[in-house]
Amino acid sequence: MDPPLQRIFLDTNVYIIGALDPHSPEYRILDWVGFGGEKLWTVEVVVSPDLFDEISRVAKRLRNKDWSGEILSRIWQSLNLHYVVIDRVEIEQLAAGKFIPTEDIEIYLTARIGQADCFVSANHKLVDALARQTGDFVCLTPGEFVAKYLNRS
Repeated sequence: MDPPLQRIFLDTNVYIIGALDPHSPEYRILDWVGFGGEKLWTVEVVVSPDLFDEISRVAKRLRNKDWSGEILSRIWQSLNLHYVVIDRVEIEQLAAGKFIPTEDIEIYLTARIGQADCFVSANHKLVDALARQTGDFVCLTPGEFVAKYLNRS
């Protein structure tokens, strides 16, 4: 049996899809960590300014700035957050290594610096790259996370 999760990282797509579709695995995960207002678990959710910028950018593109603000507000007000700041030198060093897609470096570093136990993303390419290249954390898609952690409780 896996040890209980202390910290998880949820990729941008988990917040966006979860906020859009109440029938999705992403929604179940958000609900579990308290996005709906009631925390069902005490796990910390790792976040950073870079993650917030990405969530805001994507949400504005899909709907509008008000919806973007609503998502960010619910994250700040409802979740048990572990906030990290990324050193720009680390971004440059990882970019030189080229094992993580450039557009995902800040996301990966947020999870790594925040010492996440689990990285959850619908970005299969990123999850696969992280799972093969690093041993920093377990990498799962939202469906895999729900099957592994939420369907047993």
